[in-house]
Amino acid sequence: MVRPPDGLTFDWWVAILSLVFTGGLFVDGWAHNHLDTIDTFFTPWHAMFYGGFGLLVLFFAWTMVANHAKGFSWTQSVPAGYEWSIIGIAVFLVSGLGDMLWHMFFGIEVSTEALLSPTHVGLATGGVLMLAGPFRAAVARGPERMSGPASYLPAVLSLAAVFTVLTFMTQFAPALGFYGTGPKPPQAIFELKTDRGVVSQLFQAALMASIILLAVRQFGTRLPAGSITLILTINAAMMATQGDTYWMLPGVFATGVLSDALLYTLKPSVARVVDFRTFAFALPSLYAACHYLTLFALGRPVYYSVHLWAGLIVISGIIGLLLSFVALPNSSAPADMRS
Repeated sequence: MVRPPDGLTFDWWVAILSLVFTGGLFVDGWAHNHLDTIDTFFTPWHAMFYGGFGLLVLFFAWTMVANHAKGFSWTQSVPAGYEWSIIGIAVFLVSGLGDMLWHMFFGIEVSTEALLSPTHVGLATGGVLMLAGPFRAAVARGPERMSGPASYLPAVLSLAAVFTVLTFMTQFAPALGFYGTGPKPPQAIFELKTDRGVVSQLFQAALMASIILLAVRQFGTRLPAGSITLILTINAAMMATQGDTYWMLPGVFATGVLSDALLYTLKPSVARVVDFRTFAFALPSLYAACHYLTLFALGRPVYYSVHLWAGLIVISGIIGLLLSFVALPNSSAPADMRS
């Protein structure tokens, strides 16, 4: 199928506009998490969110019109890898209209309701399809058409945006939560709070590992230096705005630095399966370990016992290891996937 010529300039524009769009989402989320006066769909926070979406739509529309004028059909008017981004725009538009109607009929959601609302899930689905465009484009282009590690940066930013939308939509189990800190809860609710904290941290470990292992499986050491640090830090910095957990950023940054060092030490790839599985175990283990090291370093009271928080570090690693068998069920893979 003949498609318009693609290039890094297009990828960069989409990646930058994707971060603008994601920023609008987080501004709207901040308002919902910090203000008690939102009782209508028509707010400046919604305007910033949908404004970011509008910029992406305008960019894709301009591209499609320009390429159609050059003789490409409408269905072939975007570069390879961006077909699903157009579908994502359609899903987002339908969900946005549905969201306005939903608010009119059922009111404004609060707290966890806003994360599970059907129309909001539809918006998130459309958003992820749009934001993943630069990553899909890099995969479609193949390593032989990439011009070095820096050419993968739009794909890295794309995955950071996707990861951040996913963690935004799962704030009912936030990775940067206050689990196990503060005064020990009464015995009547101790197990309930502990169980919720454990499940939440393991869930986010699995989500984080899934995104990073996808990048490593696909690109391996072709990723630019610091890619994991960039993905994790962008995500943590934006998520911190929702619960004011900025004090946890050093631990996430340390996780990224150590993981990047492991990536270039182990060189995990489809051709180095043992190293890939070792990396998959270490990644979420480091994430959990740095989380608790941050708490201890800051002098935060931790009522979790050593059995619990140390066990979480190990089980997080086991989750990453199990996910490695999803990413690499065996050692065979197309030649262009080998690092």
